[in-house]
Amino acid sequence: MSQDTVTSADAEARARAAGVTVADFDPECDPAFKEDPLGTILAAQQYGDIFYSTAARGFWVVTRYDLCREISQDAAGYSNRETFTFYRNPPPVFQMPANLDPPDHTKIRRLIAPLLSPAVVRRLEPRARASVAAIAGTVAAAGGCDFMADVALRIPAEVFLEHMGLPLARADEIIATRLLPGKLNASNDPDGTLLAAAVADVRTMFEEVVAERRRRPADDIPSHLLSQTVDGEPLRDEQVLQLCHTLLGTSLGTTASTMAFLFQRLAERPELRRRITETPEIVDGLVDEAVRCFPAIPMVARTVRNDRDVRGISWKEGDRLLLLLSAANADSDVFAEPAHVDPQRGPARHLGFGAGPHRCAGALLAQMELRVLIEEWHRRIPEYHLGDLSDLTHEVSVAVRMTSLPLVVGAPSA
Repeated sequence: MSQDTVTSADAEARARAAGVTVADFDPECDPAFKEDPLGTILAAQQYGDIFYSTAARGFWVVTRYDLCREISQDAAGYSNRETFTFYRNPPPVFQMPANLDPPDHTKIRRLIAPLLSPAVVRRLEPRARASVAAIAGTVAAAGGCDFMADVALRIPAEVFLEHMGLPLARADEIIATRLLPGKLNASNDPDGTLLAAAVADVRTMFEEVVAERRRRPADDIPSHLLSQTVDGEPLRDEQVLQLCHTLLGTSLGTTASTMAFLFQRLAERPELRRRITETPEIVDGLVDEAVRCFPAIPMVARTVRNDRDVRGISWKEGDRLLLLLSAANADSDVFAEPAHVDPQRGPARHLGFGAGPHRCAGALLAQMELRVLIEEWHRRIPEYHLGDLSDLTHEVSVAVRMTSLPLVVGAPSA
C-alpha cells in the first residue's frame, strides 16, 4: 500500500479493530496548543502508548519513550520524508538533510558535521559569552526585557549569522523572515501563500550569498558547502541553498525556544537560581534538563516504510506517525518525577535532540549556547521574575515557541 493510497478511514478502522483510542489530537488548529503546547502534548499520554488522531489527514501518535526511541533509530522501517504530518495541507518544502533517509542522509550529514564540530563550537563560544554579557548588561540597565525578542532570539543570531555568511546588521530582518513559517498553518494561512513567500524570502537571501561566495570564498558555511562533493560530484546550487535554509532555521528558532521555556521556569523558582550561583557545577545538568523538559521540536514525524504489526496494531506502508518527544521525555517508567527540573538527574537519556541517524546535528552548539546563557546571565542578573503574561501565546509548527516572555529584573515586590 503506497503513501497515496493509505486513507484516514482505513487507518482509523485498523485502530478501532485493535482497540486503540481514536481522538481529535490537532496540533495545527486546536487553540489548546497555542495556550500550552508542551502541557497539551503531555496530556496526550492519557490516550495510551499509541493512539490514532483523526485530525488533518489522520496520523498515529506515539507517546512512550521506548517506542519513540525504537522508531527514531529504525531508518529502514520508518522514513523521515515528511515533516508536516499533522498539517491538513503540508507545504511542498523539502529540507536537506532532514527529509532524506540513509544512505543519502548519511552522505549529507558527513558534509555538515565539520560545520558543527566540537572545535567549531569552542571557537564560537567567546562570541556567545560576549553576546550574553552585552545583552544582560542592557537588560540590567533597563530593568527588564521581553526575553524572547531581546535575549533568546538575539543570542543564536549573534553567534551564528556571520558563520552562515549573513550580516549581523540585518539580524532583526533575518530573524523575522526565518521565523515567520512558525506562525503559519491552516488556521491563518489556509492556502499556504504566506508560507511560500516566507520560504522564498529566505531563499533569496542565500542566493545572493551563494553567488557572492562563488566569486569570493570566505571562512563560512556557504563557502564550505560550495567546495564539497557527493559521490564525486560538486553540490548543486539548489542543494547548497537547501542546506543553508535548514542550518539557519535550526540555529535560530530552536535554541531560542528552549531558552525561553527554561527562563520562565527559572523565574518561577528562586531556589534553583540560587543553586546556579552557589553551585555552578550543576549548569551542565541544568542544560540537559532544559532540553529534556523543553525540547524546541517536541513532535517529530515518520512514515511507515513497510507493513508491520506493532504491539498488536496493524501499520501499513505510508501510514503517518507523530512521535511526541516531550511525552517520551516525561515517561515515568524512565524518568522519576519527570515534571521536576532536576540538574542532578544524572546521565542524559532524553530524546530532546531526537535519536538515531536524524539526531540534531547542532546539539553541541545548542548546549554551548544554553550553558553560556545560564552562566553569564546569572553572573549579572541573579534575581528576576515574570512580568505580565496576559498576552503570552505560542507558535506551533514543527517547532514550538513563545511569542514573548516579559521578565523584570530584581525580586518581586511583596
